[in-house]
Amino acid sequence: MPGRADGAAPVRTCVGCRERRTQDQLTRIARRGDGSLAPGRTLPGRGAWLCRASPTCLDLAIRRGGFARAFRTSIDPAHVEELRTTLVDPADRSDIDFVPGVPPARN
Repeated sequence: MPGRADGAAPVRTCVGCRERRTQDQLTRIARRGDGSLAPGRTLPGRGAWLCRASPTCLDLAIRRGGFARAFRTSIDPAHVEELRTTLVDPADRSDIDFVPGVPPARN
């Protein structure tokens, strides 16, 4: 939908809280071929949208079956837990001290 005439940003619904928001306020979760879940706006396949940096929405999506509904298939709980660790704010994780995709700073 490039170049919308009305200039409005696309609106999506969070699978957790069910609120409608613009794409820049949400994170897209894609289901890979092996069944695992990964965040990424450009990944191929069906996608589910979650409010950005909202553990509450992730919990609601799990409890309400939002991922299974969005992907139209059952989701392995182990894959959901992997997604949870991926979406945790890096500032809250003590086991990493870098930003993925950014080269380390020189001392």
